[in-house]
Amino acid sequence: MRKVQKWRYGSWFGILALTLAACSSGGGSAPSESPHSTGEGAPEQDRVYDISFMGYSYAKFPEPNGAGVQAIREKFSANIDSQFILNSDFNSKLSVVMASGDMPDVVHISANDSNYYKWAKQGAFLPLDEYLDQFETFRNVPDSIWDQFRVDGQIYSIPMYAPTYSFSNVVRQDWLDNLGLEVPTNYQELLEVAIAFTKDDPDQNGRDDTYGFAMGENASPDYAAGAYWSGGWYHKDDEGNYIPGVIGPGKREVIETLAEAYKHGAVTKDFAVLNWAQANKEFYSGKAGIFIGTPSGMVEEYYLGLLEVNPEARLTSIPHFVAPDGSQGRLLNQGYFGLTTLSAELKNDPDKVLKILEILDYGRQFIPLEERNPDNEHFDWLMGGEGVGYDMIDGKAVPKPGAESIAPIGYMFQREEYRPTAPNDEANQYSKAVYNDPRMQEFISQIEDMEATYNKTPYADPSRGIFSEVHAQKGAELSQYIVGEITKMISGQRPVEEWDAMVEEWKARGGADWIREINEGIKERSS
Repeated sequence: MRKVQKWRYGSWFGILALTLAACSSGGGSAPSESPHSTGEGAPEQDRVYDISFMGYSYAKFPEPNGAGVQAIREKFSANIDSQFILNSDFNSKLSVVMASGDMPDVVHISANDSNYYKWAKQGAFLPLDEYLDQFETFRNVPDSIWDQFRVDGQIYSIPMYAPTYSFSNVVRQDWLDNLGLEVPTNYQELLEVAIAFTKDDPDQNGRDDTYGFAMGENASPDYAAGAYWSGGWYHKDDEGNYIPGVIGPGKREVIETLAEAYKHGAVTKDFAVLNWAQANKEFYSGKAGIFIGTPSGMVEEYYLGLLEVNPEARLTSIPHFVAPDGSQGRLLNQGYFGLTTLSAELKNDPDKVLKILEILDYGRQFIPLEERNPDNEHFDWLMGGEGVGYDMIDGKAVPKPGAESIAPIGYMFQREEYRPTAPNDEANQYSKAVYNDPRMQEFISQIEDMEATYNKTPYADPSRGIFSEVHAQKGAELSQYIVGEITKMISGQRPVEEWDAMVEEWKARGGADWIREINEGIKERSS
């Protein structure tokens, strides 16, 4: 599994797994109007638009004048002047560009961070609210995602689709079978399984060499069994204010479970000093029996490595637990990777705005997995054509060398893997689209089935998209404190009974001010 913090494949080639667009003309002439727009206020068709674009790239940069640019010029009557910057350098260079007051027509940024809010408030970005109903891929974005980009009530960016899946818990099914145990349905049962995995020789090799929870530094993974136990702003205090999950009753139950497990040797002994790769190795080498999984963010080689160690190993996705309040579902991830913003200077050129959004919409259209082949003209055009930009190998479209400059999709104003707006996560069929080995596909398909069955009340965090000055200044310090104290509680260095005292200490360090700011923002947005 990759790091929890990074859900990126690290290169443009990840586009194939999850992207691309729906059926439309793939010819070389400019369309009369966007195939998925309402047709209202369509841009002039006899005008050639010069559009400057700045974005980031993780690996290979598309050439400024590659074949993809030429294809867009022919199809959309638009000259795309692109500038791509290595992701690690992008934010610093973007800050220089924005300070100069010479923002390109289109800029694709990575997140709605403090700079996004600052530049929006300063009037650098064009408000886009009036355009959102004119294109299908914009209309399909849920309000819970749009709300994350509002500044003073207006939307200044178009989000790029990303899965809302979060991590859920998985367990060694073969170990459960060997011990005659059932898949746990609550934390008490999960604790009992972890202890059994530690003491009852679940792999039946006659050695004391297994245990329950694999864990690494920062008390990660968090083993949340649903939104109630997550780090999201789910719970409220006695005054009716939302509080972050890290100090909530759900998190306390998780820490109580892990602390009790640690007493029995059922948690990685030296977890506090293990990095994420080492924590993964504890599980995928066959030592631990409980870990986490997700449909869209796993490393196939890790799982195949486990099967090399033990060909009989089988993993089962643990259904989300039913919470004390009756809910059963996960905390939805933010649902976007990156934002496309337009320069406020375009306010006097609505035709150019429509042209930009038309191109953007065309690149975002969803294509079902079974239609990602040369027979779909839209797909074939976006990918640069079969035999030129990609080859079909074992039923999948695989980019050819240099495809980042050949395929038009690389220039269409959004620079990430999860490009299209899918109707839902299930439609992406990650098990088939992303993974290759049938055994891995079977495992991921099981997680997808679990999500479809047991994600009954998914939860969108109301704090997302609300900027907090306190968190910007003290967030790292607050996180470091709470993680340190939780680590102490799990390892027995501080009693879990001191949870309430720890929360008060955290509030005194600035947490109370953070809670106040977030709740003020939630109320303001609601009104």
